[in-house]
Amino acid sequence: MAAPIANIPEKLLARLWQKRAARQQEFRTGGGRRVRVLYPGRASAAAGPDFRDALLEVEGLGLVQGDVELHVRQQDWYAHGHADDPNYNGVILHAALETSPQVTRLQSGHQAPVISLTSLLDDEDGAETRAGDTDTTEPTTDQSSGDIWAILEQRGWPRPATAAGLGELLDAAGDARFRAKSAEFHTFMQEQSAAQTLYEGLMEGLGYRANRQPFLKLAHAAPWSALAREVAARPAAEPVQVAQIIERRLLKLSGLAPEPGRPAPARAPAGGGYGAPLNAAEWHCFRVRPANHPRHRIAGAARLFARFLTEGTAETESVEAGLIAGLEKAVNAGNAGKLTAALTVPADPGQRTAYVGAARAKDLAVNVALPFLHALAPADDSSPARQLYHNYGKLQDNELTREMAALLPGQGSEMESETEPGWGKVITTARRQQGLIHLYRQLAGG
Repeated sequence: MAAPIANIPEKLLARLWQKRAARQQEFRTGGGRRVRVLYPGRASAAAGPDFRDALLEVEGLGLVQGDVELHVRQQDWYAHGHADDPNYNGVILHAALETSPQVTRLQSGHQAPVISLTSLLDDEDGAETRAGDTDTTEPTTDQSSGDIWAILEQRGWPRPATAAGLGELLDAAGDARFRAKSAEFHTFMQEQSAAQTLYEGLMEGLGYRANRQPFLKLAHAAPWSALAREVAARPAAEPVQVAQIIERRLLKLSGLAPEPGRPAPARAPAGGGYGAPLNAAEWHCFRVRPANHPRHRIAGAARLFARFLTEGTAETESVEAGLIAGLEKAVNAGNAGKLTAALTVPADPGQRTAYVGAARAKDLAVNVALPFLHALAPADDSSPARQLYHNYGKLQDNELTREMAALLPGQGSEMESETEPGWGKVITTARRQQGLIHLYRQLAGG
């Protein structure tokens, strides 16, 4: 017998959603519209909806991708303040055990359809849903991949029959993502300088997921040309001094209060090509580890860019071009380790936390530096940047690569799948990880 609704914790409800939702033939909204779950989404540990990027087939709308919020009672949406929180504007489905005629209103003014989750309490796994069950083991995606592959095939990515075929498909998908990124950089360079384009890409990458947009805005407020002019005016400055100049400038324009124990940013003179400061409220700092705090990342950015700015001469143009030249030098050597080192910023003496660790440096190399450098000569399929991309080792897994690997039978572990013998471990390079991400984006036609 299923547990009383009042005794079912939301953690258990989330586990049932991820494990069973895609097995249901369909759900029905309060208005009678059919909803079929093709992919329940990625469980989110950050502030905001419970599941991200769910893929639904909604009667009358077709494929819809977005966030899903779960509650024991539908009225908890308002009790928890979600109706006034813009972080929930991406919710495409509100699911609850106890539903009511009340609508679910988003902060944007739109409404999210509501379905009942009572069918998830059925004992279809041979284990009774118990009151007080608070198992917090990370749920595994128990979704049949048949529907997922059917969608991918419609997008031009047919399901492979062998491990070798899967590797080839992921390589092709990884190349498609690389070309798309490179083309985007090439487009940006038609509107602004190449150095500013690369600088913006690196700044956005340093922001991680939560602060990518504020870092990009900061790159607009403190353009690369303005930083280069300021450094060129101090031709005798040592790299440490250059880093301090950049850090103070970026902190001033970030709108953030100075980090405890560090000097306040110096007052910056008006003009000089700089824009207006950001509002401190634009930064996501709640429950952010010190190593990922934007102040720490700004300090890392200052040290990284000082490295390249001091490689030029006192002439503004030469200083400004140092960022591109420095990374080109590492890439032309054909050595992934050199490129990683060029983007790594170790900790200061006596400190333990790196400003830009090797894992983040590798992400910046694959997602920013290599596609950007290829964009300088996009017609050259044998460019050093593309060749190094093909040979770049596997990066640290993220939630997207883990989730997509779990959706592909036999790819979630190093062991061969019982249902797909012979597939084994295929995701061994950054290129194939990028392929996973590209396929993930293809699920909703993105």
